[in-house]
Amino acid sequence: MSIAPPSGLVPPGTRHAAGDHAAVFATAGTGPAILCIPGGYHGAWCFAPLMAAFRHAGIAAAALEPRGKGTLAATASPATSIEDYADDAIAAGATLDGPVVLLGHSLGALVALRAATHMPHLAGLLLVAPSPPGNMPGVAAVREVPEGALVQPPAEAVAVTRFLGGARPAGLAAYLAALSPESPRALNDRYALRVAVDPARFGAIPSLVIEAGRDDAERHPAGQDAAIAGFLGGSHLLLPEMPHCMMLAPWVEAAAAPLIAWHRAL
Repeated sequence: MSIAPPSGLVPPGTRHAAGDHAAVFATAGTGPAILCIPGGYHGAWCFAPLMAAFRHAGIAAAALEPRGKGTLAATASPATSIEDYADDAIAAGATLDGPVVLLGHSLGALVALRAATHMPHLAGLLLVAPSPPGNMPGVAAVREVPEGALVQPPAEAVAVTRFLGGARPAGLAAYLAALSPESPRALNDRYALRVAVDPARFGAIPSLVIEAGRDDAERHPAGQDAAIAGFLGGSHLLLPEMPHCMMLAPWVEAAAAPLIAWHRAL
């Protein structure tokens, strides 16, 4: 199966404005809508296969296009922070009907956690291959990147290892071309452990952390994802054969199944 982005680099659905900087692409369904928040270098386009899986399961779904990503590339800034992306997620959530489930992938997990602290009506939290909160006990920092200029997407060999677990599926060139430069401030918010959350905020919110078994060991050392689940008082699930970007077409069927089951149990 191909990992090439959909035509136009956007997932299926209706595009809605979501504040001054963000956009949301939504599809119809029932139950609390799942708002998918992309991680570093990725835009809303990466969730097209997952949104299709949710739609086929009858679940309302949406994908956030944060400032500077995908269709909003012209707004990219090296000063963008995780808190700025969280503002985009809050604005996107406000365009959806009723309480939402936030699904954060990778760096988007920190965005989801920060957005959740300002969203009083939250139905749940899904963290997929997540970056950890900076105040979680035992979490390790990562070497920071220089600030002042946008960070270009990883070179092919690094992206294949870090994002795809070493696989080289069809559509690889188009996937790599769709990656966006990233804000160094946002990256260093994670690397320098600058994003803290109060775990007490999440005790009453259903949450699930999904770990990718073929993830990058430097950013996702053994035991870290399970520790995130414990820190938030949620559940943890290891998918041994999943790469970091498990929402892409070659892996989405297996990755979507536990997400759909969790949503149906809300």
